[in-house]
Amino acid sequence: MNDLLCFAAVEFDKDPNVKGQTYWYLCSFADIKEGASVVAPLGRHNGEQVGIVRKIEFADEFSAPYPLAYIKKIKRVLGENSENAPYRIVKKRILNPTVTLMDIYAPLVAKKAEAGQFIILRVGNDGERIPLTVAGCNRSAGTVRIIFQIVGGTTMRLNSLNVGDCLSDFVGPLGCATRTEGLKKVCIVGGGVGCAIVLPIAEKLHKLGCEVHTIVGFRNKDLLILEEEFAACSDKLTIMTDDGSYGRQGVVTAPLKEAIEHGENYDEVIAIGPLIMMKFVVATTKPYGVKTTVSMNPIMIDGTGMCGGCRLTVGGKIKFACVDGPDFDGFEVDFDEAMARSDMYAEFEKHSRDENCNLFKKEVK
Repeated sequence: MNDLLCFAAVEFDKDPNVKGQTYWYLCSFADIKEGASVVAPLGRHNGEQVGIVRKIEFADEFSAPYPLAYIKKIKRVLGENSENAPYRIVKKRILNPTVTLMDIYAPLVAKKAEAGQFIILRVGNDGERIPLTVAGCNRSAGTVRIIFQIVGGTTMRLNSLNVGDCLSDFVGPLGCATRTEGLKKVCIVGGGVGCAIVLPIAEKLHKLGCEVHTIVGFRNKDLLILEEEFAACSDKLTIMTDDGSYGRQGVVTAPLKEAIEHGENYDEVIAIGPLIMMKFVVATTKPYGVKTTVSMNPIMIDGTGMCGGCRLTVGGKIKFACVDGPDFDGFEVDFDEAMARSDMYAEFEKHSRDENCNLFKKEVK
């Protein structure tokens, strides 16, 4: 039997798209047993998921239960307790049609992560590395929260996973935590999915006894996220929508300017959102001399300052968002340069998204 190959039939009952179907895998683990939890690539996009071994067969390559050229390999065996599998998705919540929340089991990251820091993950072993800001963590449960917008190929793959599935990599915490000590009154300004990044900062400031005024903006009511969470940690909450379908109509800088002109003496304004939004927040606060911190999220590869992809010009000097930030003094950031660099990758992102859309349309084999 030692000259034979081990094949395992796996079912992925937690994935409604393939529930009840059986997939054959080549397994190099001599001690694998029926009923074992395993991580294996599933589908054309190779997203790794947790499955259960239902049957084991030993055969040579000529008598394999399925053509050997099409059989993928089991990545790893999780054992009996898959609840504590590394980087397992323990919660998934759809916030709006383009934004998803996930809690990932990553106790070592959860132990150290602070508001403002980020992680880098890979959906599968063949996937690209993408940075996502820590949107919260539960140290006792060992989970880290991420909230992401579905904009490209990798975020589409990530969104296709469900509770029980595992990520290949989840590295962090990276970057510098947001400075919150000593602040007595702060205005938080969030735009779109940037609200997910600024929420844990608002929560921490509220916990520290700081007076928190929050202004969040969205294109319309359907894209609104985290309203209850912001209401719970804000002394004053203003919601803006471009079309007036919810809250006030207009941009976030309008109530910010009103507040400053009516005598709100903020120790600091913390703004996170699209680059153009942060640029105009800075243009609003600068004439009044109100310190303004922005969080920058340029293209990033390694997250350690080695690749240089996330470079920015801050105060006339080159800075790297991954190690010097992501928070910077908004008065010193060259937003025009940052926006020009960001636009360079728009066509690549569109191509990746279109490619993955075509893959997801095909039947899982």
